[in-house]
Amino acid sequence: MAAAVVRASYYGASATIPAGVTAETGIVFNRVDTQTGTTPLPIPTATGVNFSYIKALALEVTTTGTTSINNRTTRMSGSLATGLGMHWKIVTQANWATAPTAGINQQSATQALADTTGANNAASAQTGYTVMTTSAVQFDNTSQATTSTGIASLPLLVIMVAVDATYAGGPGSASLGNIILGYDEA
Repeated sequence: MAAAVVRASYYGASATIPAGVTAETGIVFNRVDTQTGTTPLPIPTATGVNFSYIKALALEVTTTGTTSINNRTTRMSGSLATGLGMHWKIVTQANWATAPTAGINQQSATQALADTTGANNAASAQTGYTVMTTSAVQFDNTSQATTSTGIASLPLLVIMVAVDATYAGGPGSASLGNIILGYDEA
């Protein structure tokens, strides 16, 4: 068997699903539908939670092989500071441009969760999302042959960051560590 070359890819900034670009150089969580935008995520000045725009990721075959990949997992490399939370969900490619909370297309800012007031719960589960932790959690177990490049018709992993009023760091000072995407290949 010949192993494939697989990378973490970012998908965004398009009304239709675009080609993936490497996410291995990093992504910036903010309020821009790009991989590295600079519009900051504001820290609430009163009790509440503010949310970043979503970032869509997938494991993409970039050089073919004769194997299959499955058991896709996600985790963080380290814990987040108080007042921060990272959350994920999976969304099918068919839902790229659908209504808020189901879709991925972020161009009109309709896919971000609405900021909230009344509770500082950035690290608690948000509607439709799962809290990301330092333990690997399977997000997709679809088997994908590596005989062609791309992500086939697999779902995308959508991630967003939440910040609440208990966060003590300044704007742009949060170190989020790395998002680790894992998979099995056989």
